[in-house]
Amino acid sequence: MQRIKKLTLPEGFTLFKESSPVYPVRRQAYNYLMSRGITNEIIEKYNIGFCDRGDHLGRIVVPSYDSKGELNYYIARSWDPNSRFKYKNPEAEKDKIIFNERLIDWDKDIYLVEGVFDGFFLDNSIPMLGKHMSEVLFEKIYTKAKGDIIITLDCDAWGNAVKLYRELNGGELYDRIKIVHLPLDKDVCDLRGKIEDFFVKIRD
Repeated sequence: MQRIKKLTLPEGFTLFKESSPVYPVRRQAYNYLMSRGITNEIIEKYNIGFCDRGDHLGRIVVPSYDSKGELNYYIARSWDPNSRFKYKNPEAEKDKIIFNERLIDWDKDIYLVEGVFDGFFLDNSIPMLGKHMSEVLFEKIYTKAKGDIIITLDCDAWGNAVKLYRELNGGELYDRIKIVHLPLDKDVCDLRGKIEDFFVKIRD
């Protein structure tokens, strides 16, 4: 039987709190996060770090941990605007995991977002790591979610959001699905707690 290689964080991964504020690489990474509206509290909550060497040099790294606290994925985002590849993520199957499941409170309302950076700005959010929901996440939401499910995809994914709404809005979840329609000039980080202003009704 072939052993499954355990996922590890990339070489050079360093937590911000474990590096000197005057270290040039740390300062570059930190300034990038600040420019995205990401606070020290968010950095601490999500164990955000950076890489100062290796294949992931020059990237912000956000780890994902399962419900048992085991690393199951990470996203590695370049802070260089001229980088050829914005993301360099592991080969692990992202459709088989729920990003940062350890932080999810299934009794509270849940926000579904596309990317990890979107999720930083909404309480109790789940990044789908794309515009489509995995079967694993669908089943977990259907069986464990007790509150409302708020679909909050980017404005260019409105069709995907409506499709997801129709897929979820039935059975145990009927009438507990809400959907947000963002203006073209808005991202999730721009809402700052005013997301209810962008709820829309979908005709059955």
